[in-house]
Amino acid sequence: MNAFKKEVNSVDNQGVYSIPFTQYLLPNGRKQEVTINRPKEIYDKAMAIIAAGYCFEIEVLRTGHVHMTISNDEEDLTCEVVPNGPEVLKAVDRMITRFYQENNIASCNHEHPSV
Repeated sequence: MNAFKKEVNSVDNQGVYSIPFTQYLLPNGRKQEVTINRPKEIYDKAMAIIAAGYCFEIEVLRTGHVHMTISNDEEDLTCEVVPNGPEVLKAVDRMITRFYQENNIASCNHEHPSV
């Protein structure tokens, strides 16, 4: 999946910020830590969601679709299922923004690593 990278919480020279996700891999659900690069606005919302105690998870289904969730220790609280490809990044933005707004997540001024 092209959207994933393995470095964690980094920032590149174009102002793209890496959001940590736990990816579940086929066939047995082995976990791998990955990141998805998004603009600062989405990153800031994602970091506020994480600071509030939630996490991001993602997996490629056997159908080839990508299933992503925001969850807590007990359950998935929201999800998106989209075809693998450009729709993944749009779905990440949509899911994070929706959850942030619907749950009144407090904004945080997350310190970004220096470039």
